[in-house]
Amino acid sequence: MNSISDSLAIAILHQQAGRSFQAEQIYLQILQEQPNQIDALYLLGTLAHQLGETAKAIAFYRQALAINPALASVHSNLGIALKQQGLLTEAMQHYQQAIALQPNSAQFHYNLGLVFQELGNLESAKDSYRQATILQPNYPLAYNNLGLVLLQIGEVEAAITCYKTAIELQPDFAEAHQNLAEALLLIGDFDLGFAEYEWRWQMFAPEQLPNFATPQWDGAPLDDKTILLYAEQGLGDTFQFIRYADLVRDRGGRVIVACLSAQVELLKTVPGVAQVLALDEELPEFHTQAPLMSLPYLLGTTVETIPAKIPYIFAPSSHNFQLVASLETKLKVGIVWAGNPGNRNDSKRTCGLQPFLPLFKIPAVEFYSLQVGKSSQELAQLPADIKIQDLSSYLHNFNDTAAAIAQLDLVLTIDTSVAHLAGALGKPTWVVLPFVPDWRWLLQREDSPWYPTMRLFRQELVGDWAGVFAKVGREIMKYEV
Repeated sequence: MNSISDSLAIAILHQQAGRSFQAEQIYLQILQEQPNQIDALYLLGTLAHQLGETAKAIAFYRQALAINPALASVHSNLGIALKQQGLLTEAMQHYQQAIALQPNSAQFHYNLGLVFQELGNLESAKDSYRQATILQPNYPLAYNNLGLVLLQIGEVEAAITCYKTAIELQPDFAEAHQNLAEALLLIGDFDLGFAEYEWRWQMFAPEQLPNFATPQWDGAPLDDKTILLYAEQGLGDTFQFIRYADLVRDRGGRVIVACLSAQVELLKTVPGVAQVLALDEELPEFHTQAPLMSLPYLLGTTVETIPAKIPYIFAPSSHNFQLVASLETKLKVGIVWAGNPGNRNDSKRTCGLQPFLPLFKIPAVEFYSLQVGKSSQELAQLPADIKIQDLSSYLHNFNDTAAAIAQLDLVLTIDTSVAHLAGALGKPTWVVLPFVPDWRWLLQREDSPWYPTMRLFRQELVGDWAGVFAKVGREIMKYEV
């Protein structure tokens, strides 16, 4: 008859080989004989965790710790499972207990840093990641995440150093290359930044990558060949980088564009574009292709050479709705306060409606909501004495949004697709930005080399939207059409 240790060894072999059912049966049999057999409880927890049964794993880990609370690895695994369930404070407590029991574990400090980072406690996250790198100097994940935190608190050069260290330790670390690219672009180092930005493709599974039979363009003269330029990321990215179409045409190419269907009609107005199709349409023949966001790299763009001739997108000349304003109105302002919640930086860039409230009391200014989607419903929660014209029912695609923008004096928006559209249309556009913005807005400047009619209003402290909008309010009072 097998001893408990022999049975555990056999079960572990089954678990390692992926024979989950056999492993589970042995663990359960051991617990029938010895209900408090701590190794069987812990291993059942790891098995459930591997199978994605997180709640079940948590229960087994808790049972094990009830028997012996001095097991660092169980505290750590329980922390991981709790974090996956969104129970961040409890996860933090178990990581801290694991560290108290085993203070020299770089992994435990790294895991604690992940929770602090998700909780928004950036200083504590920084300390945890830094401790992980001290305990394990060859820990690329810790250096990468330390870089992310340093960037968020404005220590951009230190973040760049961390990303470079992560890459030295793991040269094929695509996420660190991508993070380095965005940090370099943020400080205006376009030469190195856009080269590193090409690593973004390594972050996708092969089945998610574009699959074209034709070669990717290398920037050489096109000699009357047809080139496909295709959208690859967000709507705003397409509006920003479609400006390169006429430069590509000037290389001797016939340019066709594939984009999201909501942008098709509007992008037909872009100089240099011969044909525009939706990404899900059957494409015509072409000789070469390039993703839109690789064009600055292929064409050697620097901050000084950004093609910024505006407008390069044009609103429809006629439309089926007209904005209404009272006779006292001196300024018509379109607003956007929320972005796509699927964007990884949305919580940082979205300010909500609350910071706008003082602006709505400024006399002779009419506000029009360009917000679409679920967030547009937030207008119904405003005080009864605040009247904002909600245009969402008219805005079915970006042609409609462009037609609305054309009738405004000013667009006031967060960093989202409307900011890029308004900038591309040449409309005076004010963009409110978080403390450390997306790379395209660079640092410390109030203008944008991408959009000559744009002004940038930046947080001076992390999360301080009130300060941003106080400045916006003062500037609106001085604004003259």
